[in-house]
Amino acid sequence: MAAEPVDNASSEDAKRVLLPAVLGLAFAAASFGLTAQGGALAGVSPAFEGTATLVTCAMAAALMLSAWHHGRLAKRAVFLITFVAIHIAGIGALGLVFLDITRPAQAALWAVALEAVSGCGSALLMFYWLRKLRGTSATTVSAVSFAALALGTAVTFVAGIAGPLACHLAAFALSFAQFATTRASRRFEAPGGAFPAHPEMYFGTSEERFSDRGYLAAALAGVCGVSLAAGMANAFAISVEGSAGLEFVSRLITLVLVCAAAAAVMRRSLETQERSFVANIWIALCLLLSIGAVFLSFGGPAAYIGGAVDAAVLLLLQAHIWYLSVAFSSYGKLDPYIYAAGSWIALHAFHVTGTALGHLIAGATPQNPAPAIALMGLCAVGATQIVFSQLLADPERTPLPGTAAQAAAAQILPQNAPGMLAPASAEVPSLGAAADAGAPSDVHIATSVIAMGQRFGLTGREIEVLTLYALGHTQARVSEELHLSQNTVHTHIKRIYDKCDLHSRQEILDYLNEYGG
Repeated sequence: MAAEPVDNASSEDAKRVLLPAVLGLAFAAASFGLTAQGGALAGVSPAFEGTATLVTCAMAAALMLSAWHHGRLAKRAVFLITFVAIHIAGIGALGLVFLDITRPAQAALWAVALEAVSGCGSALLMFYWLRKLRGTSATTVSAVSFAALALGTAVTFVAGIAGPLACHLAAFALSFAQFATTRASRRFEAPGGAFPAHPEMYFGTSEERFSDRGYLAAALAGVCGVSLAAGMANAFAISVEGSAGLEFVSRLITLVLVCAAAAAVMRRSLETQERSFVANIWIALCLLLSIGAVFLSFGGPAAYIGGAVDAAVLLLLQAHIWYLSVAFSSYGKLDPYIYAAGSWIALHAFHVTGTALGHLIAGATPQNPAPAIALMGLCAVGATQIVFSQLLADPERTPLPGTAAQAAAAQILPQNAPGMLAPASAEVPSLGAAADAGAPSDVHIATSVIAMGQRFGLTGREIEVLTLYALGHTQARVSEELHLSQNTVHTHIKRIYDKCDLHSRQEILDYLNEYGG
């Protein structure tokens, strides 16, 4: 069995394979922000309160229905959609440049139409790159998503402070630069081929779980709740009058928060190569929402800070739905466009809805932001509860004591030793007891590893790794047997050492012998 490619997104080969996807996602996200959102960081279009954004959601819904009707779209159809998307994104941005220069009558209506056209093209390009990433490891998808987010946010910040003309010129250039990124991506191996995915590494669940509609609904409900809360915060932030200096500071705070959070997520995902950082992202999003709500409650200039924090929440959530889209498209039974378009609608339609709701509440209670803040908190808490109870608290991803642990170890025991593991209700035999019974030594080690795992709280995957490692397999061999990268195996072994306070294979064997005696 060939060893799985090392899941190291920082290697030189990885950079060549992943760079087109990073640039493509970043260019598409920046182009959308510079046109459909008027250069605002995670905001809505200043004209007609997000009409252009809602048009992109309608386009996404139409694409979903088409993909649902035809099944998985053919490669020729994907190529055609991408080719058209590049042109309409670029031509829409060029039309906005023309409006900025000529300023004709009814320029506002033309601007909304062109923002919608360009925004639809940019959204379709994002969907293309998410489709391109399907089947890619969780670590790699996380690194690509948050690197693209940081780059796209930086471009939006620089062009946004330069004015509408600079925004639209930049969007035009970024849109047609997608010809280069798509061509470069075809020259190298697909990310999923260089860094193949494993279903457990996304959320710690089996492959079949990704086709569970309830599981998908939980992910979408979480996105909807956070988007709604961020939209209400956006409404209060843009309703406060302030100077250009305050607006610049607000944008800068958003940029710094996004880049810092993206760097932290990438570092953690590359170091741990586990799904644990997914829970941390949801916790961080809710924490940032709470901080933003505190600043919004002060009103005045402080509301700009609150708006900046909540804008960062929406941007970070955007990168996270990229991760979710790739996870479900990698193992779900539906076309990748369905997952990408569905998450897009959940993010942006509910953000615009939240903004409209925030305006209504602000108009009804102009001097009292408490009702809006309370509703924001309710949305955030509800979303978090749904995510943690369904998406992250799946029984198959928790530490595996008892029967589940034994099932995990049973998968790696020799085929000629069936039924040697004790049931969950039975006492796990020691090495000495097993030896007296005449059982094979590998079963002795496996059963003692299970007991060791129960004592130190090892996960099912860690028990699998430890069993093979204790049987004398090298890390490369463990990698082959469990279909994991060598980096992932090394991380598991390091974590086992930390949990058990052991420092070598010999110490593990000594402990097992002593425990068994």
